[in-house]
Amino acid sequence: MLQNTTDLPELESQLNLTGEGVTLDELLNITTLDSVTTPVPDHACDNREYEIVSGIAAAVCITFGILYTFFGYRFFKAIMFLTGFLFCAVTVYMILSELNVLPLEGVLGCAAGAGVLVGLVAMLIQYIGLFLTGFCLGLSAAAIILVVVEQFTHPYNMWIPIVVYLILGIATGLLGLRFQKAVIILSTSVIGGALALAGIDYFVGLLSMTFYLWDRVIARPSEQVCWFSWLILGLWPVVALAGAIVQWKFTGHEIDHRIVLRREQSSNVQTSRAREKRETQQTRYRHLYQARRVKGDVISQTFLQSIESKLSPAMQSLTALNTEPSNEEESTATRHSLT
Repeated sequence: MLQNTTDLPELESQLNLTGEGVTLDELLNITTLDSVTTPVPDHACDNREYEIVSGIAAAVCITFGILYTFFGYRFFKAIMFLTGFLFCAVTVYMILSELNVLPLEGVLGCAAGAGVLVGLVAMLIQYIGLFLTGFCLGLSAAAIILVVVEQFTHPYNMWIPIVVYLILGIATGLLGLRFQKAVIILSTSVIGGALALAGIDYFVGLLSMTFYLWDRVIARPSEQVCWFSWLILGLWPVVALAGAIVQWKFTGHEIDHRIVLRREQSSNVQTSRAREKRETQQTRYRHLYQARRVKGDVISQTFLQSIESKLSPAMQSLTALNTEPSNEEESTATRHSLT
């Protein structure tokens, strides 16, 4: 549409409308056609506005991703906690964000609480942590497969990608229980690479590739991402392979989490046995220096000896005490001490 009357001379000069009558409708049609045919530059790949909190979170993801990728197997228990935390927190966050039933603070609180709970369970119960670690490896493989399939055809049924994720996740989770060290190293390398590249994806494309992968999970059509987002996705297997090699050859070499766990269990058993032995010795020591005169009357041996020393020799022979307690006295004293 025309903004002011100064646009009329420009239109007349462009269309050579000198001396001819031009109506207002014709002028409006001309300006509308000009606005439609003029190419509008696409700056979607260059338009980025960052937030401080999101930037800090992305930097933390990059840091933990590097530790995950190259030192995952070395910090076994910490990785079990982080794997359970990330798996549950990300899943809960994405689901609640899609449902849009809570504000952002509520979504973050629910995701963090559920993540901490599952992380503690994965850390304390070894087999659950191993299964979750292998399950995440299957999820990563399913994501790559669905991205490749999306380039040829789009699955319009949401259950198709969900079934693919579940099948691959359960299969790799069971493999993680059988081949523990190999699957842990490979899984931590893949998860760490994804975590680090997700942080980089925020600074490069505002998580465009991350949301593209989430659209593959729920079978939702999505716009094509920029070329550098595809570059980030292509770096994922490269980073994962490099992390697996570094862990297998250097950081995780000659380390077996099963031996460490057995050593900790045996140490706990030895500590418990030493405590029981010490308590038994203390009980015996206490009963050894007690003398029972009548039932229910326990008198200190030193007190009786002090009285005996004050008696005459004739009286000492009559009141000589047996310093060694009998078996019946020991058993009776033990029962009384326990009660």
